[in-house]
Order: sequence, then C-alpha cells, then structure tokens
Amino acid sequence: MGLLDLIFPPRCGGCGRDGTAWCERCADGVHPIPVGSLAGIPVVAAGRLAGPLQRAIHTYKYGPRPQLATVLTRPLRDAVLAAGVMLPALSFVPLHPRRRRERGFNQAERVATQLARTLGVPVLDGLTRVRATPAQVGLSQAERRLNLEGAFRWTAETPPPRGLGLVDDVCTTGATLTAAAGAVAEAGGSIGAFLVLAVAQTLPAPAVTWPGQAACP
Repeated sequence: MGLLDLIFPPRCGGCGRDGTAWCERCADGVHPIPVGSLAGIPVVAAGRLAGPLQRAIHTYKYGPRPQLATVLTRPLRDAVLAAGVMLPALSFVPLHPRRRRERGFNQAERVATQLARTLGVPVLDGLTRVRATPAQVGLSQAERRLNLEGAFRWTAETPPPRGLGLVDDVCTTGATLTAAAGAVAEAGGSIGAFLVLAVAQTLPAPAVTWPGQAACP
C-alpha cells in the first residue's frame, strides 16, 4: 500500500466499498461473454456494460479515477487470452486534444498501455482525432456514423501493421470503432480485433455476427 493509499484510502470503482479499488464481489460480477463481430472484425470484451462493470467504467472516465485502468484491464486480458487472438501490436481510439485536456487522460490509451504490457506487445500511438465531434449520447446509429465521418486519421510516420488490435473503453453502436478502423485501413493497415472493456446490453440488428457468436452493437 502506497502513501497516497494511506492518506486517501481506495474505494471500489464498482460499489464504493472502502479499502480496495476493485473488490472481489464486483470482480465476480463481471461474466465472460462470447467473442462478437463488427464489420467482420472480432470484438473481444471483458463483459457486458451493466452492473459493477458499467459503474466502474463510469467512475474511471468521469470520476476521474485513471488508476482504475489497472484493475479494469485484468478481465479484458483474460478475455483476449481466452479468445486466442494473435495481435502484433495494439493501438487505441484517440480523444480530440481539447477533450483530453478537459479529462486529463485518454481512458482507451491507459487500458491499451496496461493490456499491451501484460500481452508483451507494443502500443502504437498512430491514430489522431483530427476533428472534434459532438457527444454521441442520444444519437441514432446512423447519426453516430455521420458524426464520426472523417474524424480519425493515421498520422504516424510508420504505416500501421496488418492485424492491429484496437482498444476502446466501450462498444455501443460500434460507430467509433469502425470509423477508427477505416482510418487504419486508409493508411494501409488493418484491424485484427477490437478490444473493449464492455459492450452495451442492447445490440442493434445491423451488427455483423459469426454463427453461434454474440453480436456487438
């Protein structure tokens, strides 16, 4: 336990219980889900966007509690290993610079950094959000896609590899992930898997699925 923990005792991101950043009861409430598919790309998630996981992600982003990235990444790591996806490197969905300054950190970047460390692969900081977009909350799937059109670009000098793992915190309609994947494809690379902490409970019908697997919104 560090000095800061002694001065400011940690509280569970899922239930608020004192003494730990992620209690055993909340951790046990995150249940593995089948690998889904979005635009033909596998979607690996730690669990559903519900219960303690949903509350912890909200606390992580808006608390803000950036240190929760460490504990929230553990079930995602387990899901990636169980799925058996082989990824040469990871990248992450970027925030617009203004949004990053407001929040103080990029939640997807922190998860990607933690996950890459446990998987033994590099993190590539190549995607840039070149256009600020209004909040996605309350928009339809079509509106979300239009909102994100041209929002991302691969700006690193080195082109992205094929089979890159793309990390974000949640997958709701999938519009953000597919827009970012499009920017990777335009730069000559491809996405091998989307890796997210959670997928939404309500899954829209247009999502692409594999036989016997769950859809991602």
